[in-house]
Formats: sequence, C-alpha cells, structure tokens
Amino acid sequence: MLGPELINFTARPTPIFLEGSASIQLTQQAAKDLGLKDGQIVQGVLAARGDLLKLVINNKELDWPGSGRFNAGDKLDFKVELSIFGRALVPVARPTRGAAAPTLSPRLLSLIHRPDQPSVLANLFKPGGLDAVVAQLSGADQQLRANLLLSMARLSPEGVKRGLTQSGLFGENLIAAGIPGRAPDIKQLLRILLRSMPPQSAAVAELESAIDEVESKQLESIQAQQSRELSYSFVLPFMDANPVEIELYHDARQGAEAGEEWIINLHTETPNLGELWLKTTLKSAANIEMILWAPYGDVAQRARSAASELEYELQRFGLTLEKLDVLSAPRPSLSEGLGGSGQVVDVST
Repeated sequence: MLGPELINFTARPTPIFLEGSASIQLTQQAAKDLGLKDGQIVQGVLAARGDLLKLVINNKELDWPGSGRFNAGDKLDFKVELSIFGRALVPVARPTRGAAAPTLSPRLLSLIHRPDQPSVLANLFKPGGLDAVVAQLSGADQQLRANLLLSMARLSPEGVKRGLTQSGLFGENLIAAGIPGRAPDIKQLLRILLRSMPPQSAAVAELESAIDEVESKQLESIQAQQSRELSYSFVLPFMDANPVEIELYHDARQGAEAGEEWIINLHTETPNLGELWLKTTLKSAANIEMILWAPYGDVAQRARSAASELEYELQRFGLTLEKLDVLSAPRPSLSEGLGGSGQVVDVST
C-alpha cells in the first residue's frame, strides 16, 4: 500500500485522477448554471463540435482540455471540488473492466479529504509557538534555529529556496534519490519532536496535526501533477517574524505563451500590520502584476506610498512591475462569490 511516507519512492505515483485528462476550472456563475454542488459526482459526455470536442454536462457545453486520446461519445466522471484555485471539475478514474478498483489506505483517504482549516504549521511557528515543545528536548531549539528558521531581516532568494526544499514536500524524494548529508526538513523534525514527546503531552496532538498538514500538501502537489499542473504549498518559518504561508501554482496545460504564468500567493499576520495577503502573477520571465489586501487603512496607504521603492527593488532582479493594486480590505473568500478561474486565488489561513 502506498502511503505518504513512501509517496515519492516510485518514479510515477499511483494515479488518483483520470490519466490523460485535466481538471476544468469553473466560474461561480458557470457552477451555478450547471447546478453543481461541492463534493458532487457528475457524469459528462464528450461531443464533437467540428474539429473540437466539448464536454456536455446537464445539457450544457464546456471546453474540453483533455488529451487527444478521447473520442466523441466517451463518458467521464468528475467530482466538483472547491479549492484554492476556485471551483473545478476534477476527473475521477474508473476502474478498468475486469480489474479491481485501487484501494487507498484510511490514512491516505483522510489526508486527501482533509478539511480546509487554518494552518497548524503557521500557528506552530509563531514566535513562542514551539517553546513548550523544545523546552522538553535538549538541543532541539538550537537544531530548529540552525536548520529551519530564516531571518526576515536578512531574507534572500537563496533563503526562500532553502525554505522550499526544507518544507517537507520533497523529503522522501531526496532520500530515494540518495542525496546524503541533508539536515532534517520540517516534517522530519516534527517527527523527531513527536517521538520524543511523552504520550500524555498536550503537544502531541498539535505535532500530529502539523505532520498531517505537510503530508496533505504533498498529496495535493501529486494530484496537481496528474492534472498537468504544478502546485506547492508550504510555510516559511522565521526567527524574527511570524511565519509566511506560500503557494506556488503553474498551469502547464495552457499554451506556450500563457503557460509562462506563475501565481505566487503569500499570507502572514503581524501585530503591527495585521493580516496581509499578496497575490503575484508572473506574466513572463520579467513582468509581474501584484494585488495586496491589507485590512488596516493606514497599512494600505503605506503600501501605496512604497510602490516606487518596490518597483526599484524588483528592477534590481530584472523584474518589471506592470501593475500593483492595494486594497484596504481582507482578502475575499471563494464562498463570497468571488472565486473562479482568472479571479481571486484563495489562500486559506
């Protein structure tokens, strides 16, 4: 049985979604017109429209982004899902005729269907969040600071890269590749802490939930790959600031020009600035657009005033800021009707 601890030991993970097809992003209005509900399983039929294939669901046609191995008349099952990228029809694999359906362990199923909730990791890595844990372990605090915690004041591109590689998303893959001498990543360190905790410790449940979060993000990344996408969600912990939640998304199914786009979402919270959400769209190798949500009016005004300084700093890295929108409001959630492809990307916190 393939479990999260072995998920990257195989060259090609067991498919969870239909091979050769892709998830279909829906606007809020499109989902409403189709009469779809979150979690619902629906069946669609491919129909020929000239040289193109269309997916027909509830007598309505949708563009079909799947591979050419499908033909008119093929019937496909989809699950309606609400994710950070909006509502989508996610292909569901049918078992091959004469073959038993793949069986997923209860552990995998619980991680795949882990409900949306505030980030346990972000709360754990707030200043003082691990004090009660590391106080019980000799040398754990020094190991944590040396290996994982970055300095916000001295943050660099190399630091962000190190934070991604140590996020816990790639640990099994690096072990399988035989890369030696690497310091423990976040998930490994959490497991070390968990094994060292007394069973009755109040920190056990929080550490287990934090590990669940990392492994759930690992599965989300694998599911995205099955849909010809790239998606990574992780937390950057800092020794001198609150942690930052980061999401990277790239839709590899788009055309060559549009396929250059990457979406980078950040979320953090500080005592002085409140909550901040930043969506950055990398339009090409050098051009970017940004949207910042800052509920405090004075913080939003300070961000607008610093726009020219931000533009200058980006130019040092060869980037051109094409557009910056600063909104004095919390980031809208998808449940408020602002979701869908091409709109707000929700960063759950």
